[in-house]
Amino acid sequence: MTGNPTRTYDVLTYVFRMGKPSQFPPGPITSQTVEGREQFRKLFKPWSRQWSQPGLLKLAEAVLGDKVIHSSQISGFATGTLRDPAPKVLLALGKLNVALANKSYPVGLGKLVEGKTPMTTTSGEVLGPAELFLAFVGELSLGLPDVQEIPLEMEAVVSKEFGRHLRMAFAAQGIDWHVEDHQRLVKAAPALAGLLGGQTVQGEEVVRDIPRIAELLSTTEGELWDAIQLTLSKHLPE
Repeated sequence: MTGNPTRTYDVLTYVFRMGKPSQFPPGPITSQTVEGREQFRKLFKPWSRQWSQPGLLKLAEAVLGDKVIHSSQISGFATGTLRDPAPKVLLALGKLNVALANKSYPVGLGKLVEGKTPMTTTSGEVLGPAELFLAFVGELSLGLPDVQEIPLEMEAVVSKEFGRHLRMAFAAQGIDWHVEDHQRLVKAAPALAGLLGGQTVQGEEVVRDIPRIAELLSTTEGELWDAIQLTLSKHLPE
């Protein structure tokens, strides 16, 4: 009697990217929702960073007339750790997003709304409550590109170690990043103001300026990403 054959799995198919390893390989629904949560994170993180957390909470309350969205939910969406949000928070976010797109909000909000953009698909379609829910569970593809990024929780350590790497690289080429060449470098790549000064820089700003920093150092974007990935590999949890 041969019995049932041993079942084996590729570990990458059942280790959740944004969480701990699952005890069992996920089925299609679970896999889909994990991917949906990840695409939602990529959408929500840069959108929410248009405000400070208190600013976003203030805007939401002013537009919705209700304290429905909380700081823990903002952090959870941005990091991908909020796995099962309450339906009303997705309803609230969708209504807030549509109001932002249609400019249907109270007057006098000033900088809370000036220059702010809504969450949209890559084709420019504004996402309401239904679309945000469908995106979160992976039923609606947002067409987001698979781009390099720096996780929210890793911004401080990446800024510190990548900044040190850049200071050494500029010095090795005889570039006075601290005094004579500082203004020129920062004008070319604004993220360098914080990176060279030992300050935490938002991941989106670092990603945006990688091509310009590569030009300043006469190197490739890949070389710079290798330095960042080295930091991530040392500090991201197993």
